[in-house]
Amino acid sequence: MIHPSAFIHERALADESVSIGARSRVWQFASVIRGTVLGEDCTVASSATLDGPVFGDRCIISQGVAMGPGFLIGDDVFIGPNVTVCNDRWPRTYKTGFDLKKFQSGYITVRIHNWVSIGANAVILPGVVLGKRVMIAAGAVVDRNVPADRLYTREGKMLPLSEKHETRYARARMREALKC
Repeated sequence: MIHPSAFIHERALADESVSIGARSRVWQFASVIRGTVLGEDCTVASSATLDGPVFGDRCIISQGVAMGPGFLIGDDVFIGPNVTVCNDRWPRTYKTGFDLKKFQSGYITVRIHNWVSIGANAVILPGVVLGKRVMIAAGAVVDRNVPADRLYTREGKMLPLSEKHETRYARARMREALKC
């Protein structure tokens, strides 16, 4: 179901199987297909391909993002340009062992918690969980879980978020506190 207040650009594709929340926007040349769920107030930039992931509210999905089924994304998540999230550990041209119906029925391979920011050209590999308020550096390849409040560098190091990073999350913390 596409909410009446959602905006779908005339040159975007949003098929009948998707759910798009109130005030969300899907821009030109984006594809939102095969059961994708977008919460409220999300933005899908041009040329993004969403083929079955589930998003919370207020997410920003930048240009050229590629995401298939098997991904659960929280609220207030920023996904930078050309980010790829992978759901198949051993991709081949033949599909033995890859069960699309399993993914479409709720099987999760990557979990991204609230207030995560993923930099441009990052790759998130299958099986990864990103905790709350994680920042992923541009160009990083994330091959393991990242606990809350960490910066994952391009070199694969996990550092605590510094004071300068903390100010970026002040509004998110206030929202969380107000929910209690």
